[in-house]
Amino acid sequence: MLRHATKKTRRTTVVFDFLAPIAFGYRLGSSKVQPRPSVTKPPKRCDTKRLAEFPSSVRAPNPAVLCQNIKQRISLLGQPGAAAVSDPDINLFDETVVSLRLALKAGDIARVGELWSQLEDRKLLRLLGRELRGFSERAAKLCFTDNSEPGDADERKIIEGIAIAAAVEGAENALTTCMVTHIKRGDSQAALHLYRRFLDRSSNQTASEPLPSSMQEDAENVNGIALDFLGDQLSHQPNFSLVLAAIAAHALEDSFEGALKVILDNPVRINQSAQKEFVASFDDFSFRAKIQNYVRRLDIARLVSRHHSLSTHIANLSSSQGLQPIQNLYRAIIDGLNGPEPYLAARDSQKSSQRPVVIQEINWAAFLTGFLRCHRRDLAENLWNDMLKYGIQPGVITWTALLDGFDSMGEADAASTSWDHMVSQGIRPGILTYRAVISTLFNAWRPDDAIEKFAIFRRDLTNGSLPDTGDALPVYNTVLHGLLNNGRAGDAAALLQNLREKGPKPDIVSYNTFLRHHGRRGEFRAVSVMLERLREDGLTGDAFTFSTVLSALLKVGRTDAIDVVLSLMRKQNVEPNVAVFSAIIDHQLRESSEQGLRMAMELLQKMEMNPDARPNDVTYTGVLASLHRQVWPNTALAEECRRYVLKRMEERNIRLNRVAYHILIKACLENPEPEGLQGALGYYKEMANRPVPMNYDTWYILLHGLISREEWAVADEMVVDLLRYIKPVGALESLIGRIQRRTATI
Repeated sequence: MLRHATKKTRRTTVVFDFLAPIAFGYRLGSSKVQPRPSVTKPPKRCDTKRLAEFPSSVRAPNPAVLCQNIKQRISLLGQPGAAAVSDPDINLFDETVVSLRLALKAGDIARVGELWSQLEDRKLLRLLGRELRGFSERAAKLCFTDNSEPGDADERKIIEGIAIAAAVEGAENALTTCMVTHIKRGDSQAALHLYRRFLDRSSNQTASEPLPSSMQEDAENVNGIALDFLGDQLSHQPNFSLVLAAIAAHALEDSFEGALKVILDNPVRINQSAQKEFVASFDDFSFRAKIQNYVRRLDIARLVSRHHSLSTHIANLSSSQGLQPIQNLYRAIIDGLNGPEPYLAARDSQKSSQRPVVIQEINWAAFLTGFLRCHRRDLAENLWNDMLKYGIQPGVITWTALLDGFDSMGEADAASTSWDHMVSQGIRPGILTYRAVISTLFNAWRPDDAIEKFAIFRRDLTNGSLPDTGDALPVYNTVLHGLLNNGRAGDAAALLQNLREKGPKPDIVSYNTFLRHHGRRGEFRAVSVMLERLREDGLTGDAFTFSTVLSALLKVGRTDAIDVVLSLMRKQNVEPNVAVFSAIIDHQLRESSEQGLRMAMELLQKMEMNPDARPNDVTYTGVLASLHRQVWPNTALAEECRRYVLKRMEERNIRLNRVAYHILIKACLENPEPEGLQGALGYYKEMANRPVPMNYDTWYILLHGLISREEWAVADEMVVDLLRYIKPVGALESLIGRIQRRTATI
């Protein structure tokens, strides 16, 4: 497809590379322009104006020297805490950096070590900024080459000390080079010794923010599973390149147990591109395969060790990406339990140094619900049998997951039968178990059965016989929703009043349930009553509240609906900021009506006139995604709105980033009309023309969407483009196989 992309002649502005990061507030992976933080006023003893002056020692008419000095100064000004550097240290930094460059050029390792120590002793290394990586890498190359002999031990010690110091400051490449060189020489212990020295050193000081990496992180792991929940990694963890090197060292020793300890102690995510580049540095293909096998299994162990995040991830997969990713993950976990070299444990009694990670019941339950949401009862039954085979007795968490799954399938009879089996086995249902079965019965239009279960729940709650003592309000909210949906508004109102008087006190979810019910029916008097009761109970509305009120006002023909809602927000002391406005706009667009679209655009215009709530890239991207995703009754109006949003973004110099393009391409491909495909290809070409770098996630979204639409001819061309840039692996390779086989479903 790239060969079809229109090529345009662009006017370009020359910007020196060393000015760009500071001049443009460089920020990876975002189109947002972040305001630079104000610098704390330094002590009087430090004259900050000197930071912008050239030291006399490097004044020269030579343009190269002049540019290098400018680069030093701008880098220095951009570093945190630079304003607090004393005048002597400023001069020392200037002189030492110049000397360090000369020593590196001359290959004088002893001199390099001496100068580096001076910067390190004065805690000035961080002021090198992005140059820290380059300095340390050049130093490592003086001593470590792929085929060189170990060389002088003293020189190697100096370089390794530099590499460790740089890694602690966030520049890990040099240390990785040192470790890899030891591994290539067959000295795994030397590599692991360096890794342990780095960990000891980094644990004894405050962690620095890692320097920007040249490697962009993919959105898929080695098992072909897109991951979106791993943003909680700790800042003190080592870079994935160091972890990979440590894993490779253990692989050289045939110690999977040692590698397992590395990844569990430092659970960093290793993306496919990083792994591919790393293993390519080894000539031995069997060793490459061994490292890849280690990483694949280690990644599974890491995922299972974070059971809450894993459960959330499984739920996301079941609702968005279909069955295959869940199956792949489940099979990999089962292999970890009973494969040739098991490294996972099914029960606490099996836990050992060889099998340190136990699969929690919450994870079995997540898989169970996921399979049922994909309407695969056969896989759910196999999982249940697997649990029994491994000696795991399903508990209340698993039974609750089973009921949730039946709820998503609309199988009330199966849920009732399962409930009876659960009780007969002595499993005491908890609060969430009651919520699941009551929801299933209400959604199956069996309100009497649901009310009967609710009565048992209230009795058990009053008697204190429930196994858990959590918040019971979710059950009450489920009942309120079910009663309203089943035409029992009077019973719902009576229950709400009972909650107000006797507890548990209703929350904003309770009231939003009523507001939505009355708002959809245009019963604005009832909406007003609920708003007053909400206020009496000391609650404050959220974005859903105000959007629901807005829709209700529109249904009764109020032309001042937006002004009324804004007034209501102010009365409740809710600041109409960007987040609140954006959420209300999103709710209006989800109505898929012309009226909702007009109100959303009117709100967007009001945001643009409000200096405290001007729309940002997230707002605009969300509006565009909704415009593309849905088939609007008034296509001309939708197209007019789309052009307006793009024009406003251009006028405000807000450009789409890669994440935004992914959202828009996915939204376009979800639109079944031909315009959806045209829109997706338009954004794809725009990415190529700008250019915006494409990663595995880009291609996955494109191919997955084209397969869902069965646009085989376009998918074939897209694969041709893809193969020109990357080598597909994992889930992406699987999608290409489906395209070649013309298989739209798993």
